[in-house]
Amino acid sequence: MKIAFFSDNFYPELSGITDTIITTTKELKRRGHEILYVGPYYSPQNYTLANRQFPQRPEDDAIDGMRILRLPSWHMPLSPTGQSRIVPAFAALPDGLRAFAPDLIHTHSPYGVGLAAVRAARRLAVPLVGTNHTAIEDFFPPGMRAIMRRWDAHYYNHCDFVSAPYARLIERMRTAGFAKPGRAVSNPADVHEFMLPTPKERAEHREAFGLTGPTLLYAGRLGVEKRVDVMVRATALLVKQFPTFTFVATGHGAARRSLERLAQRLGIGTHVRFTGYLSRAALPHVYQAADVFGMTSTSDSQSLALMQAYASGLPAVLARARGLPDYAPKECSFLIEPGDAKAFAEAAALVLGDESRRAQMSVAAAAYVTRFDPSLIAGEWERIYLDTISARAARSSS
Repeated sequence: MKIAFFSDNFYPELSGITDTIITTTKELKRRGHEILYVGPYYSPQNYTLANRQFPQRPEDDAIDGMRILRLPSWHMPLSPTGQSRIVPAFAALPDGLRAFAPDLIHTHSPYGVGLAAVRAARRLAVPLVGTNHTAIEDFFPPGMRAIMRRWDAHYYNHCDFVSAPYARLIERMRTAGFAKPGRAVSNPADVHEFMLPTPKERAEHREAFGLTGPTLLYAGRLGVEKRVDVMVRATALLVKQFPTFTFVATGHGAARRSLERLAQRLGIGTHVRFTGYLSRAALPHVYQAADVFGMTSTSDSQSLALMQAYASGLPAVLARARGLPDYAPKECSFLIEPGDAKAFAEAAALVLGDESRRAQMSVAAAAYVTRFDPSLIAGEWERIYLDTISARAARSSS
């Protein structure tokens, strides 16, 4: 098959959507399918933010031989990543799309690039598959959330089939008028670099990061909706029980300064560390140095960082919000109510205070994440694409 992937969030932007698309398409290419990407134009500064090299020629704009076609765009003010772009609603379809002649188009967002995907599917008379990655209304003021939910439903009603990383997101769309076939399809987790450490490796990594006591890890963007403040507040409680406790948060984001101020106000500045962006080589090591992983976000659908934590053998304490409950088996995780720092601290203490429990949960976590292997998820998408093409052909011939 020839498959064109359209997304408003794409390389070099640091985002879970970008990672998901690239992980899936690499596996599809390995299976013999041809892939083309369509995404926004990113400036050289966007590449610098991601520590990536700006392509000097359009023909050099590719990932593992899979070409990227760009649509005109401009910087999005107040972007959560600092890299997000806005593509005009009626941007011209890129040169090269018709020559590629896709058998199917897969859209990953309902905005400028997503609208181009709808137009392309109509003009080329090919099926359109969609993925709704997140409840986007959470990023808008309360007065706009119902409008955005209806927009999601309206947009994805243009598709032949729609997926989401968790079932409740599809159900939520249906309450706003979504009527097309759809179901949950998990994102792939390319976690081959993340694994259970040996005692020697763990000791080495803890020494490298200067960790001497129990350690909680958060990895990801420091956005307001990630509610990292809950873990900072929980740290103030945990240090009373574990005096050498440290909370390590990786990544960058607009909330970092407020989180640093919160830690200082609570008198736990020395127990909270913000590492900033970690390279792909260093990131697995910080997982292997930690004891428990935390995610208190109220907006995450599945979270690649959570999958990386499980692969590294880290038990997790997660907020009962959005998609996280769908990825929280009791064998390797705890669920707490959103915003409840006391409950978070109590759950984390159960892991930190019981080495036997932590060891059992560690093994269970590493086993659980194997079900999201890219080869399995790509195989599921392969079946969805073939079924969608067949269904479209059957409708056309009837």
